[in-house]
Amino acid sequence: MRTDLLAPQLEGMDLPRFMWEALHEAERAGLEGEFPIGAVLVIDGQIVSRGRAQHQRKQNQLMHAEMNALLDGGQALWERGRSAVLLTTMEPCPMCLGAAVMANVPHIIFASHDEVVHTREIVATNPYVRRHIQSYYGGVLENETRDLIARYRPDWLQYVMRGSA
Repeated sequence: MRTDLLAPQLEGMDLPRFMWEALHEAERAGLEGEFPIGAVLVIDGQIVSRGRAQHQRKQNQLMHAEMNALLDGGQALWERGRSAVLLTTMEPCPMCLGAAVMANVPHIIFASHDEVVHTREIVATNPYVRRHIQSYYGGVLENETRDLIARYRPDWLQYVMRGSA
């Protein structure tokens, strides 16, 4: 399975518009002294929840942007998760990928690739994950995300790569 393809049902979706909202959350995280990562959960063309990194504030390593968006998805995610799209400014780590799979979120769109997490390999090789993920697509507003990371965490740029491997 290629992990850089977009499911047909997302081809008409304005991905940059929603990614800008995730970038707004990432900016807020950076301003708060957190890792500049943000996420939004979209169902039926509407943002139903938002998340941003909150490791420092909550003193909890599990408070990733994607986790916070998924945890705040509420009834909409419970009832319509199979049509949800998780948009995040960084390629999800294995924990966040697993949470999206368990929440039945079939579409994951991210801005910046992360050469450290190897999540694309999990999507490509794990049959359980492959059954759940229909879209795993990166590079939406990647340059803008790199610029944001450079402002708040320039030491991270070595881990962020351009384009998919």
